Amino acid sequence: MKQQSVSIHKYLSLKAAPEGRESIFLGAVKQLEVLGSIWPWFGRVYSRFFYSRMLSDEIAFSGINPGMRVLHVGCGPLPMTALALAAFGVGVTAADLDQQALFRAQNVLDASDYKDRVSLISGCGSRLDYSGYDAVWMSLHVHPVQQTLNRAMEMISPGGRIVLRGPKGWLCRYYPRVAKLLPENGFECIQKNQMLGKKSIVLIKNIPEKKSGADEKG
Repeated sequence: MKQQSVSIHKYLSLKAAPEGRESIFLGAVKQLEVLGSIWPWFGRVYSRFFYSRMLSDEIAFSGINPGMRVLHVGCGPLPMTALALAAFGVGVTAADLDQQALFRAQNVLDASDYKDRVSLISGCGSRLDYSGYDAVWMSLHVHPVQQTLNRAMEMISPGGRIVLRGPKGWLCRYYPRVAKLLPENGFECIQKNQMLGKKSIVLIKNIPEKKSGADEKG
């Protein structure tokens, strides 16, 4: 795990991927997740191969604890992240803009052991209310990613964390790329490269230092 004790600008510089190429690739990913929502055995194989290790890493270095409240943006038809978080013991609100994806996700949740810990909502990430959550998970395919990230960073409480999935290597051809972290106060950052062209970035919002009595009196 690579940890950077740095503070960053409230915005990340993001380079847009070509829309046509991104759309084709995302469509293929969605089809695989639809198949996983229809055939549970395929969903388990897909989750184990593409997500299990990444989710374990993210949960570990995000610092969340059972009982916390988490908002997952971009759950899709196969809500693997929401299920893993629920299995860990947190309460999850999973959001997606695609109504059909939410319908399929609800069927998957109903067949699981964690349906009471996950609630589904419809909404665009750039308009969701992030206040009151201990952590926010942003899927790789969230769009518009910059506006969604900016809103989450602005609204999440001090001490809260945002887990952002970004592309690396070949996957940068299909998804917006995190170009660089800009040094400025506000957040600390932890990064870890994942398999299959992904990386996980955890942004932890700094807690303001309390002023002493002498400082308050000036």
